[in-house]
Amino acid sequence: MNTEYSPAYRQYLESLSKEFLLEVLENCFSEIFVVNDKGKLVYVNPACKRHYGMTSEAMTGKDTQELCLKYDLWEPYTYLNLIEEKKTIVTENLYKTINQNLLSISVPVFDRSGQFRMMVACVQDHFNKYDISYRNSESIVSKNNTESDEVIGKSKAFLRCYHVLKRVSKTNANILLLGESGTGKSMLAKQVHAFSNRKDETFFSINCGAIPENLLESELFGYAPNAFTGASSKGKVGLIEKANGGTLFLDEIGELPLGMQVKILDVLENKRFIPVGSNEVHSVDVRIISGTNQNLLNLVQEKKFRADLYYRINTIKVTVPPLRERREDIILLVNHYLSIFNQEYDRRLIISDEALQQIMLYDWPGNVRQLRNCMERLVILSENTIIDKDEVIHYLADEEDYLINITSEDTSYAQMMEEAERRIILGAYAHYKTSRKIAEALSVSQTKANNMIRKYISSEKD
Repeated sequence: MNTEYSPAYRQYLESLSKEFLLEVLENCFSEIFVVNDKGKLVYVNPACKRHYGMTSEAMTGKDTQELCLKYDLWEPYTYLNLIEEKKTIVTENLYKTINQNLLSISVPVFDRSGQFRMMVACVQDHFNKYDISYRNSESIVSKNNTESDEVIGKSKAFLRCYHVLKRVSKTNANILLLGESGTGKSMLAKQVHAFSNRKDETFFSINCGAIPENLLESELFGYAPNAFTGASSKGKVGLIEKANGGTLFLDEIGELPLGMQVKILDVLENKRFIPVGSNEVHSVDVRIISGTNQNLLNLVQEKKFRADLYYRINTIKVTVPPLRERREDIILLVNHYLSIFNQEYDRRLIISDEALQQIMLYDWPGNVRQLRNCMERLVILSENTIIDKDEVIHYLADEEDYLINITSEDTSYAQMMEEAERRIILGAYAHYKTSRKIAEALSVSQTKANNMIRKYISSEKD
């Protein structure tokens, strides 16, 4: 304790109860992290959940160096430097679970004989543009631009996809990104551009299925002055020409009309194109990355997609895994989007373990895009400081499509019945909350209702 205090103030401090001081620490928004002289974590307040995705109870008592390395939580590790230098150390650490650089202030505490007793660290959230000096780790990938440009993951399924893209990024090989809607294909295309030799040039992206056919051609290839009724007298430069020297991502390329497929093939093979309404051939050097959630080979067989274009665009073919196959990344994404939307909507929310468990149980058919929307909705609508399980269940119940897909060859009758049961219980739990009321509503025994709740909801609610 500070020896410069007056006797009266010292007496006042000593009169404060342990319960009061503990309540202060437990409710502090900044993380308080205390390590003893043996390197063991003796106290961390609940703010740690926001930074590591781990509870205070799970972390306390662990050797901090082992904790840091085993779970890949933060870098650099400064405890040993603090002991050696015997002075306060201020660092901007990369907290890997949320992929953010935060300010860490580590203060050494000594006894009266000058012996080191403990380190008291305070981790401060800040919202400046982040320094990316520590972001070369392959376990978490982030492009430091806008929030929407960030791609996060450290699961094996994600890293397998990412390593291939990183390896081919510095070549000019054509890349085809396959994967369900919402998996982050456009973000990965941006990553390829950022790692490529074209990174200082422009990156453009266009969704081929979102623009009417009569407009798509002029958007891609541009048009000559007065090429058609309503056309500008100055003409228009298309995205292919604007991306000259850079990268163009053609999302949902399976939606391209056959006529335009021929023109894209000419760009790929001969590095040239002709604007709409013009006879002038333009040369262009653009890397094209394609993306789709369709089976292009089926489209080729149905004569809806040109075989020569298909084999031209997929020099490198990478399938982006759906979120249900990379569940290890869900907690990273939850914390990432929670941090972003806390900042955007000026909230200070954290999420409970039970809510996280419920999120982990869900299959997320809309993938990362759906999870992002979920977190935004929870931050906006939550009336408490902690997002709880019931709020997540309400979201999932609202999102569920109660039509069961019976066209999948891989789905058996038993699986369809189980899925139907899961959706019924999810909706019933969101509405009734207790097993007794659910049992009454569904005309089943309370034992059966409890069993179904245990099976489909993260914890039972009697």
